[in-house]
Amino acid sequence: GDRVRLTSRAAEIFEVAGIEPRRTKLSRPRVSDGGAEQVIVANVDTVVVVVSILTPPLHPRLIDRYLVAIQYGGAEATIVLNKMDLADVDQRSSAGKILAPYRAIGVPFFPASTLTGEGIDLLRDHLARKTSAFVGHSGVGKSALVNALYPEIGQQVGDVWKGYGRGTHTTTVSDMFRLPDGGALIDTPGIRSFGIWNVPKEELRSYFPEFQACTCRFRNCLHVAEPGCGVREAAGTSRVGRGRAG
Repeated sequence: GDRVRLTSRAAEIFEVAGIEPRRTKLSRPRVSDGGAEQVIVANVDTVVVVVSILTPPLHPRLIDRYLVAIQYGGAEATIVLNKMDLADVDQRSSAGKILAPYRAIGVPFFPASTLTGEGIDLLRDHLARKTSAFVGHSGVGKSALVNALYPEIGQQVGDVWKGYGRGTHTTTVSDMFRLPDGGALIDTPGIRSFGIWNVPKEELRSYFPEFQACTCRFRNCLHVAEPGCGVREAAGTSRVGRGRAG
């Protein structure tokens, strides 16, 4: 998603002269070199956090980390609960309860299935004319979701995978596709874990909007072990989900 300045060295030969300022970004600590910043995507309007209802299991704490990093980087967040065709009524109800706190704070939420088509049209309308990036655990079905949303680029995705010789179910690099409506979509490789980069701990509470309505004894309360913490008192109520407060 970076925008760069090019200079011409010769006919049809260019080199990158600089990178334009990024209006948004999603970053994580780079594991390989001591936690330096690794920018995953830049200049996106929406980061779509794709999670699976069953396989792999739903991990709310991963969603929390993504939401903090997305807000910190200036983009908007969307949550997609994929593979809904695998779940029975009870499993759907359980997942709905787990994800209810995110819907309560206004994060757009879409249950989806690439097999039945559930949620695909609604999600496509939501992403229209935007630059979006799909992120999430390996195996949640990000690339299959891309193909279901935009069949016209599905063959391109298949060609990329075949070119890398890794099979049609493994994304090993990020790919950016221009869409007919003027938007763009970035499909990123699946991750095993996701860390928050460079967010001071005293600022973390500002990325949990439901905390703002709670009154704490101390203005700099971290909502961990301080006495008179309104967030911990509200945990488990309709105001603050227990998982979000813990």
